[in-house]
Amino acid sequence: MIKHNTRSYFEQYTSFEDKKVLDYGCGSGSFLHYKPHDNYTGVDVRADCINENKKKWPQHSWIHCDAFNTMYNINGTDKLKLTSTYDICISYSVLTHMRLDDIVQTVSTLKKHCNNLYLSYYSNKDKFAYETICDFRNIPKSQWEDINNNLMFYLEFGNLLWTFFDDDYIAQKLKARSCRTSFGNDDYLGIQRCLVI
Repeated sequence: MIKHNTRSYFEQYTSFEDKKVLDYGCGSGSFLHYKPHDNYTGVDVRADCINENKKKWPQHSWIHCDAFNTMYNINGTDKLKLTSTYDICISYSVLTHMRLDDIVQTVSTLKKHCNNLYLSYYSNKDKFAYETICDFRNIPKSQWEDINNNLMFYLEFGNLLWTFFDDDYIAQKLKARSCRTSFGNDDYLGIQRCLVI
């Protein structure tokens, strides 16, 4: 599994010091790989990631949410349920693999439990992000015009899904503010923008 310093990505928008953090779509715990954090909870649809994270970082809370995800959990049927509240929710490269209805429902749940949300997404203005995906997955680069000319576009290839949004459209839909990243096009962390709620 690819590991990136997602903490540094979100630190360009907020500080995590003395904050209770929820990492929605925590994967292999990349938020913790580069710097420890005292008050952290990770949620993921992949049971194998949660089980590995429990072994690696038993001092933290880990939640397996058996929700549907086109790429990572096609048999999932649960909805996100949280019983605690958090200062900050981060979610790196999760909305990017969800359909709009699921995004709206998930964000609604997260808003009820988190004071601030920082959610990465693909912008339909960032051609280099599209090209990076195509190169990584060996997908023909034939759909950029459709992505660029629509408020929302699902790039589908087999059981793979990437969702692109017009910045203003998704910001309005989620009552968020769209922010660019300070990471460059040559950095994997630079291919996604952030919604701040």
